[in-house]
Amino acid sequence: MTAGRSAAAPEGSPSEPAAAPPVPGPPRRRRVRRLVLLAGLTAGVALLADGLLTIFWQEPLTALQQSRSQSALRSELPRLRQALAAEVPQAPSETGAHRMRRQALKLLHARSAGAALGTLDIPRIGLKAVVVESTGHDALTKGPGHYRGTVLPGIDGTVGLAGHRTTYGAPFRHVDQLQTGSSIVMKMPYGQFTYKVISKRITSPGDASALRSHPGQRRLVLTACHPLYSAAERIVVSARLVSATPA
Repeated sequence: MTAGRSAAAPEGSPSEPAAAPPVPGPPRRRRVRRLVLLAGLTAGVALLADGLLTIFWQEPLTALQQSRSQSALRSELPRLRQALAAEVPQAPSETGAHRMRRQALKLLHARSAGAALGTLDIPRIGLKAVVVESTGHDALTKGPGHYRGTVLPGIDGTVGLAGHRTTYGAPFRHVDQLQTGSSIVMKMPYGQFTYKVISKRITSPGDASALRSHPGQRRLVLTACHPLYSAAERIVVSARLVSATPA
């Protein structure tokens, strides 16, 4: 070895400094915490959106459920009309009013809870919905429900209907906007019945006086919880029959 020359590096020794080790990622606990916070934020935004939709429109998830139910109910109506016409054929020299009454009585005692009865059309509030039998919880998730114990259109007495105002499509959300003279049309498998609003009032949940039938009167009564988002009171809209046309 020549003097003044540095010794050769041993075999396998690095000729350059080793690279610094990579900086480790955030600890697992920190990542989990971030995911939990993100999930909570997402859920909060979803709940806020649901709340705002409920306040300014209607509850969206139950509205979707009710929309599907209404579609299925509409498909029932043509079959119902055919079946009723076959079961209650027109008698010789029978008037249209008399036949409608016989078909209404047949339908009144034949439909199970939640089954389609006919349609309700209220132009002033933009409502077009299939009416079902019963005002039980399951029935009202499908649409406006007919109070058992009240009559159907075509029979002397009071037709009583109830509906939700914030959930399940909120069919009666705007019944408070109905005014004296507003039209309400019920299309039944046996005829079309037009009513005009005559009164509107607020009462207690236990007050069923508006649903009572009176001799010689043909009325339609709509009821719903009042005010919005509360069941503290009931709003009751009464209407009288102004025309009836056989199907």
